[in-house]
Amino acid sequence: MVLPARVKIKGLYGLPKTHTPVTPAVLDTIMEFFQRHRGSVLGLTGAGVSVPSGIPDYRGTNGTYRVHGSYTPILHHELVSQHASRQRYWARSFFGIRPAFKAEPNPIHRAFASLESHKYLSGLITQNVDGLHLQAGSRNVLELHGTLKQVKCLGCGVKESRDEFQQRLEELNPEWTEFGREMARTGAEPRRRPDGDVDLPSNLQYSSFSYPKCHHCRTGDYMPTVVFFGGSVPDQVREQSYRMVDDASALLVCGTSLATFSAYRLVKRAREQGKQVVILNFGQTRGDSDATMKLETTAEDVLPPVAAQLAEAP
Repeated sequence: MVLPARVKIKGLYGLPKTHTPVTPAVLDTIMEFFQRHRGSVLGLTGAGVSVPSGIPDYRGTNGTYRVHGSYTPILHHELVSQHASRQRYWARSFFGIRPAFKAEPNPIHRAFASLESHKYLSGLITQNVDGLHLQAGSRNVLELHGTLKQVKCLGCGVKESRDEFQQRLEELNPEWTEFGREMARTGAEPRRRPDGDVDLPSNLQYSSFSYPKCHHCRTGDYMPTVVFFGGSVPDQVREQSYRMVDDASALLVCGTSLATFSAYRLVKRAREQGKQVVILNFGQTRGDSDATMKLETTAEDVLPPVAAQLAEAP
Protein backbone atom coordinates (compact mmCIF):
# COMPACT_ATOMS: atom_id res chain seq x y z
CA MET A 1 0.00 0.00 0.00
CA VAL A 2 1.37 3.42 -0.93
CA LEU A 3 1.22 6.05 1.76
CA PRO A 4 -0.11 9.51 0.91
CA ALA A 5 2.44 12.21 0.17
CA ARG A 6 3.76 13.89 3.29
CA VAL A 7 4.26 17.51 4.12
CA LYS A 8 8.00 18.13 3.92
CA ILE A 9 9.26 19.53 7.19
CA LYS A 10 12.16 21.78 6.37
CA GLY A 11 14.91 22.81 8.77
CA LEU A 12 15.06 26.49 9.59
CA TYR A 13 18.45 26.97 11.14
CA GLY A 14 22.04 26.15 10.23
CA LEU A 15 25.26 25.48 12.04
CA PRO A 16 27.58 28.34 12.98
CA LYS A 17 30.89 29.20 11.40
CA THR A 18 32.50 29.72 14.80
CA HIS A 19 32.54 27.78 18.06
CA THR A 20 32.62 29.44 21.48
CA PRO A 21 35.74 28.17 23.28
CA VAL A 22 34.78 26.84 26.70
CA THR A 23 37.34 28.69 28.80
CA PRO A 24 37.41 29.04 32.59
CA ALA A 25 35.97 32.52 32.08
CA VAL A 26 32.99 31.08 30.20
CA LEU A 27 32.36 28.52 32.95
CA ASP A 28 32.61 31.30 35.56
CA THR A 29 30.03 33.33 33.65
CA ILE A 30 27.54 30.47 33.70
CA MET A 31 28.27 29.81 37.37
CA GLU A 32 27.57 33.45 38.18
CA PHE A 33 24.34 33.22 36.22
CA PHE A 34 23.15 30.34 38.43
CA GLN A 35 24.32 32.05 41.61
CA ARG A 36 22.60 35.32 40.71
CA HIS A 37 19.31 33.55 40.00
CA ARG A 38 19.74 30.74 42.51
CA GLY A 39 16.56 28.70 42.90
CA SER A 40 14.72 30.41 40.06
CA VAL A 41 16.50 29.30 36.87
CA LEU A 42 14.19 27.33 34.60
CA GLY A 43 15.74 24.87 32.14
CA LEU A 44 14.39 24.28 28.62
CA THR A 45 15.92 21.34 26.74
CA GLY A 46 15.66 19.67 23.34
CA ALA A 47 16.96 16.73 21.34
CA GLY A 48 20.59 17.83 21.47
CA VAL A 49 20.69 17.04 25.17
CA SER A 50 19.99 13.34 24.51
CA VAL A 51 22.33 12.88 21.55
CA PRO A 52 25.24 11.84 23.85
CA SER A 53 22.95 9.05 25.11
CA GLY A 54 22.81 7.63 21.59
CA ILE A 55 19.38 9.00 20.67
CA PRO A 56 19.46 10.59 17.19
CA ASP A 57 18.19 14.11 16.66
CA TYR A 58 16.49 15.55 13.60
CA ARG A 59 19.26 17.81 12.38
CA GLY A 60 22.00 17.21 9.87
CA THR A 61 25.36 18.82 9.22
CA ASN A 62 23.64 21.86 7.77
CA GLY A 63 21.26 22.18 10.71
CA THR A 64 18.21 20.97 8.82
CA TYR A 65 15.63 18.30 9.50
CA ARG A 66 16.88 16.47 6.40
CA VAL A 67 19.61 14.64 8.34
CA HIS A 68 18.01 11.31 7.44
CA GLY A 69 17.70 11.69 3.67
CA SER A 70 14.10 11.31 2.51
CA TYR A 71 12.88 10.58 6.03
CA THR A 72 10.30 12.89 7.56
CA PRO A 73 8.54 12.40 10.89
CA ILE A 74 4.99 11.12 10.73
CA LEU A 75 2.34 13.81 11.16
CA HIS A 76 -0.43 13.90 13.74
CA HIS A 77 -3.35 13.93 11.31
CA GLU A 78 -1.92 10.92 9.48
CA LEU A 79 -1.62 8.84 12.62
CA VAL A 80 -5.10 9.54 13.93
CA SER A 81 -6.92 9.15 10.61
CA GLN A 82 -5.06 6.63 8.45
CA HIS A 83 -4.75 2.90 9.04
CA ALA A 84 -1.70 2.71 6.74
CA SER A 85 0.06 5.44 8.69
CA ARG A 86 -0.56 3.63 11.95
CA GLN A 87 0.87 0.47 10.41
CA ARG A 88 3.93 2.40 9.29
CA TYR A 89 4.43 3.98 12.70
CA TRP A 90 3.93 0.87 14.83
CA ALA A 91 6.00 -1.33 12.49
CA ARG A 92 8.98 1.02 12.68
CA SER A 93 8.53 1.64 16.38
CA PHE A 94 8.29 -2.12 16.93
CA PHE A 95 12.04 -2.38 16.32
CA GLY A 96 13.06 1.09 17.49
CA ILE A 97 11.48 1.32 20.92
CA ARG A 98 13.67 -1.21 22.73
CA PRO A 99 16.98 0.57 21.93
CA ALA A 100 15.35 3.88 22.87
CA PHE A 101 14.33 2.49 26.26
CA LYS A 102 17.83 1.11 26.84
CA ALA A 103 19.36 4.60 26.56
CA GLU A 104 20.94 5.89 29.74
CA PRO A 105 21.16 9.45 31.08
CA ASN A 106 24.33 11.27 30.08
CA PRO A 107 26.36 13.92 31.94
CA ILE A 108 24.00 16.70 30.78
CA HIS A 109 20.97 14.99 32.31
CA ARG A 110 22.90 14.35 35.52
CA ALA A 111 24.08 17.96 35.61
CA PHE A 112 20.49 19.23 35.45
CA ALA A 113 19.51 16.85 38.25
CA SER A 114 22.42 18.08 40.37
CA LEU A 115 21.56 21.74 39.75
CA GLU A 116 18.01 21.07 40.90
CA SER A 117 19.02 19.08 43.98
CA HIS A 118 21.43 21.87 45.03
CA LYS A 119 18.66 24.45 44.69
CA TYR A 120 19.99 26.30 41.64
CA LEU A 121 17.30 25.14 39.21
CA SER A 122 13.59 25.68 39.87
CA GLY A 123 12.47 23.15 37.29
CA LEU A 124 12.85 21.82 33.80
CA ILE A 125 10.75 21.84 30.65
CA THR A 126 11.88 19.30 28.07
CA GLN A 127 10.78 18.73 24.51
CA ASN A 128 12.27 15.25 24.67
CA VAL A 129 10.02 12.22 25.02
CA ASP A 130 12.69 9.77 26.23
CA GLY A 131 12.24 10.23 29.98
CA LEU A 132 15.99 10.55 30.59
CA HIS A 133 15.74 13.70 32.72
CA LEU A 134 13.48 11.87 35.15
CA GLN A 135 15.70 8.79 35.02
CA ALA A 136 18.69 10.97 35.93
CA GLY A 137 16.94 12.19 39.07
CA SER A 138 15.35 15.51 38.06
CA ARG A 139 12.02 15.89 39.85
CA ASN A 140 10.23 19.03 38.70
CA VAL A 141 10.08 18.08 35.02
CA LEU A 142 7.40 19.04 32.53
CA GLU A 143 7.49 16.83 29.42
CA LEU A 144 6.19 19.42 26.96
CA HIS A 145 5.70 16.94 24.11
CA GLY A 146 4.75 13.92 26.21
CA THR A 147 6.48 10.60 26.72
CA LEU A 148 7.11 7.41 24.77
CA LYS A 149 6.59 5.39 27.94
CA GLN A 150 2.82 5.20 27.43
CA VAL A 151 0.19 4.81 24.72
CA LYS A 152 -3.39 6.05 24.81
CA CYS A 153 -6.61 5.07 23.09
CA LEU A 154 -7.86 7.58 20.54
CA GLY A 155 -11.40 6.51 21.37
CA CYS A 156 -11.83 6.31 25.13
CA GLY A 157 -8.54 7.85 26.27
CA VAL A 158 -7.41 4.94 28.46
CA LYS A 159 -3.63 4.66 28.83
CA GLU A 160 -1.36 1.62 28.80
CA SER A 161 2.38 1.24 29.33
CA ARG A 162 4.45 1.03 26.16
CA ASP A 163 6.07 -2.16 27.48
CA GLU A 164 2.70 -3.89 27.79
CA PHE A 165 1.69 -2.63 24.36
CA GLN A 166 4.94 -3.96 22.90
CA GLN A 167 4.13 -7.42 24.25
CA ARG A 168 0.77 -7.34 22.50
CA LEU A 169 2.44 -6.23 19.27
CA GLU A 170 4.84 -9.17 19.52
CA GLU A 171 1.97 -11.62 20.05
CA LEU A 172 0.14 -10.27 16.99
CA ASN A 173 3.24 -10.27 14.78
CA PRO A 174 5.24 -13.48 15.43
CA GLU A 175 7.12 -13.27 12.12
CA TRP A 176 8.24 -9.73 12.86
CA THR A 177 9.21 -10.78 16.37
CA GLU A 178 11.37 -13.59 15.06
CA PHE A 179 12.92 -11.30 12.46
CA GLY A 180 13.84 -8.89 15.25
CA ARG A 181 15.51 -11.66 17.21
CA GLU A 182 17.45 -12.70 14.13
CA MET A 183 18.67 -9.13 13.59
CA ALA A 184 19.78 -9.00 17.22
CA ARG A 185 21.65 -12.29 16.86
CA THR A 186 23.45 -11.21 13.70
CA GLY A 187 24.03 -7.62 14.74
CA ALA A 188 22.14 -6.36 11.68
CA GLU A 189 20.26 -3.71 13.60
CA PRO A 190 18.24 -1.26 11.47
CA ARG A 191 19.32 2.35 11.33
CA ARG A 192 17.81 4.28 14.22
CA ARG A 193 15.75 7.42 13.74
CA PRO A 194 14.59 10.04 16.23
CA ASP A 195 11.96 9.17 18.84
CA GLY A 196 12.18 5.38 18.73
CA ASP A 197 11.82 5.05 14.96
CA VAL A 198 13.97 2.95 12.60
CA ASP A 199 14.53 2.26 8.92
CA LEU A 200 12.84 -1.00 8.03
CA PRO A 201 14.58 -3.52 5.75
CA SER A 202 13.20 -3.45 2.21
CA ASN A 203 11.85 -7.01 2.47
CA LEU A 204 9.40 -5.99 5.21
CA GLN A 205 6.08 -4.42 4.23
CA TYR A 206 4.01 -2.24 6.53
CA SER A 207 0.82 -3.79 5.16
CA SER A 208 1.62 -7.09 6.87
CA PHE A 209 1.91 -5.52 10.32
CA SER A 210 -0.96 -5.82 12.82
CA TYR A 211 -1.67 -3.60 15.82
CA PRO A 212 -4.24 -4.19 18.59
CA LYS A 213 -7.42 -2.36 19.39
CA CYS A 214 -7.97 -0.82 22.81
CA HIS A 215 -8.29 -3.49 25.51
CA HIS A 216 -10.83 -1.30 27.35
CA CYS A 217 -13.35 -0.02 24.76
CA ARG A 218 -12.45 -2.75 22.21
CA THR A 219 -12.83 -0.37 19.24
CA GLY A 220 -10.32 2.46 19.61
CA ASP A 221 -6.84 2.68 18.09
CA TYR A 222 -3.75 3.61 20.08
CA MET A 223 -1.17 6.31 19.67
CA PRO A 224 1.86 7.17 21.84
CA THR A 225 1.34 9.86 24.46
CA VAL A 226 3.50 12.29 22.51
CA VAL A 227 2.82 15.41 20.47
CA PHE A 228 3.54 14.62 16.83
CA PHE A 229 4.41 17.23 14.22
CA GLY A 230 1.18 19.02 13.37
CA GLY A 231 -0.36 18.18 16.76
CA SER A 232 -1.00 20.52 19.68
CA VAL A 233 0.34 20.59 23.19
CA PRO A 234 -2.55 19.82 25.61
CA ASP A 235 -4.05 22.93 27.22
CA GLN A 236 -3.09 21.93 30.75
CA VAL A 237 0.52 21.28 29.72
CA ARG A 238 0.73 24.61 27.90
CA GLU A 239 -0.66 26.47 30.92
CA GLN A 240 1.76 24.71 33.25
CA SER A 241 4.68 25.68 31.01
CA TYR A 242 3.53 29.30 31.20
CA ARG A 243 3.36 29.16 35.00
CA MET A 244 6.86 27.72 35.20
CA VAL A 245 8.21 30.57 33.06
CA ASP A 246 6.28 33.15 35.07
CA ASP A 247 7.63 31.81 38.37
CA ALA A 248 11.27 31.78 37.18
CA SER A 249 13.64 34.74 37.05
CA ALA A 250 15.80 33.36 34.23
CA LEU A 251 15.69 30.77 31.46
CA LEU A 252 18.48 28.42 30.37
CA VAL A 253 17.95 26.88 26.91
CA CYS A 254 20.04 23.84 25.93
CA GLY A 255 20.26 21.56 22.90
CA THR A 256 17.39 22.91 20.83
CA SER A 257 16.94 25.09 17.75
CA LEU A 258 13.53 26.15 19.14
CA ALA A 259 12.04 25.35 15.75
CA THR A 260 8.73 24.29 17.31
CA PHE A 261 6.58 27.21 18.43
CA SER A 262 5.54 25.37 21.60
CA ALA A 263 9.13 25.81 22.84
CA TYR A 264 9.98 29.14 21.23
CA ARG A 265 6.96 30.88 22.74
CA LEU A 266 8.38 30.18 26.20
CA VAL A 267 11.57 32.05 25.31
CA LYS A 268 9.50 34.86 23.88
CA ARG A 269 7.36 34.97 27.04
CA ALA A 270 10.43 35.14 29.27
CA ARG A 271 11.94 38.02 27.28
CA GLU A 272 8.64 39.92 27.24
CA GLN A 273 8.78 39.73 31.04
CA GLY A 274 12.30 41.16 31.02
CA LYS A 275 13.95 37.95 32.16
CA GLN A 276 17.45 36.82 31.29
CA VAL A 277 17.62 34.12 28.62
CA VAL A 278 20.85 32.13 28.16
CA ILE A 279 21.13 29.75 25.20
CA LEU A 280 23.70 26.94 25.05
CA ASN A 281 23.44 25.45 21.57
CA PHE A 282 25.87 24.76 18.78
CA GLY A 283 23.85 26.13 15.91
CA GLN A 284 21.41 28.90 15.16
CA THR A 285 18.12 28.91 17.02
CA ARG A 286 14.83 30.64 16.54
CA GLY A 287 15.45 32.48 19.81
CA ASP A 288 18.92 33.89 19.12
CA SER A 289 17.64 37.44 18.83
CA ASP A 290 15.78 37.03 22.15
CA ALA A 291 18.79 35.74 24.07
CA THR A 292 20.68 37.94 26.51
CA MET A 293 23.58 35.50 26.13
CA LYS A 294 24.24 32.88 23.43
CA LEU A 295 27.11 30.40 23.53
CA GLU A 296 27.90 28.48 20.34
CA THR A 297 28.76 25.29 22.16
CA THR A 298 27.09 22.15 23.47
CA ALA A 299 25.62 21.79 26.93
CA GLU A 300 27.88 18.76 27.35
CA ASP A 301 30.93 21.05 27.38
CA VAL A 302 29.49 23.49 29.89
CA LEU A 303 26.89 22.13 32.30
CA PRO A 304 28.70 19.11 33.85
CA PRO A 305 31.73 21.13 35.03
CA VAL A 306 29.53 24.01 36.17
CA ALA A 307 27.20 21.68 38.10
CA ALA A 308 30.18 19.93 39.71
CA GLN A 309 31.66 23.21 40.93
CA LEU A 310 28.34 24.53 42.17
CA ALA A 311 27.71 21.30 44.06
CA GLU A 312 30.83 22.03 46.11
CA ALA A 313 30.04 25.72 46.63
CA PRO A 314 28.66 26.90 49.98
